[in-house]
Amino acid sequence: MNRKIGYIAADVGGRSALEVARLLHETGYDSVDWTTEQFDPLAESPQKLVELVSLAGAHDLGVAQFMAHQDLVTTNPEFWEERVQRTERALEASAEAGIGSVGVVTGPNPWVDGYEVTGRDLEESEGWSLVFRALERILKRAEEIGSVKVSLEPCWGTLANDRYRAEYVFSRFDSEYLGINFDPSHYVMSGDDIPDLIHAWGERITHVHLKDAFGTPGLPERDFIFLLPGEGVVPFPEMFAALDDVGYDGVMSVEFEAFRLLNGPLRGDLGAGMKLARELVQGLTGSDVVR
Repeated sequence: MNRKIGYIAADVGGRSALEVARLLHETGYDSVDWTTEQFDPLAESPQKLVELVSLAGAHDLGVAQFMAHQDLVTTNPEFWEERVQRTERALEASAEAGIGSVGVVTGPNPWVDGYEVTGRDLEESEGWSLVFRALERILKRAEEIGSVKVSLEPCWGTLANDRYRAEYVFSRFDSEYLGINFDPSHYVMSGDDIPDLIHAWGERITHVHLKDAFGTPGLPERDFIFLLPGEGVVPFPEMFAALDDVGYDGVMSVEFEAFRLLNGPLRGDLGAGMKLARELVQGLTGSDVVR
């Protein structure tokens, strides 16, 4: 199967969207996932995202997803409302820009300063209540728009961090606009069977991340570490075969979180990191780099 390989424009060190697009074009990517580092849906006009899609196109890049990833677990009502509105505006802007997926997580987001800890700052049941209230509004807006999926990423540290908890979310919402952003690295920690998950979720999978990992649940770089594809224990050949089985033919986007590598041997050279990741993915998939 012809596999389209993208790159998530997160943790780009303040580089401009133009520089990111240029680097991705030069290193052979097919697509880019823009994030809130390039566009704040609550503070900027949807036209900004339209322009970002045009910029990507000028560099022969598609845009498969906009990553919103707001922390929906907060007891501060102003923060909660702001984050829900930002996600709603992301859906609206993505519709105008022709992007079919907006990535979300439940929260809490332990990689962001000031996150609230369930069991300490609030009860887990209260956290779920905040998430469900938020998703109810977000999915209602998606259904009104009719052209953009809400792609939930089960993610380490958040309430929905494994198969059981992701399926708990799906059991609460009967909506064709709620899909799964499948990132296999998180299932290393949860211990879920990755090919089995893909077969179980099938058409629910709206987007795929390419990231590897090694370790157990806990804190990053103490208990586990994220790695480039092929360096950890994600069974990529079996994962790709399972994606073929369920008919997934969308973009698979590299999420570069191998920060020790980037800040160490690569000396902060993001372009070198992009190139290395693309070469590793080429080795795993057999997909040619055409540029």
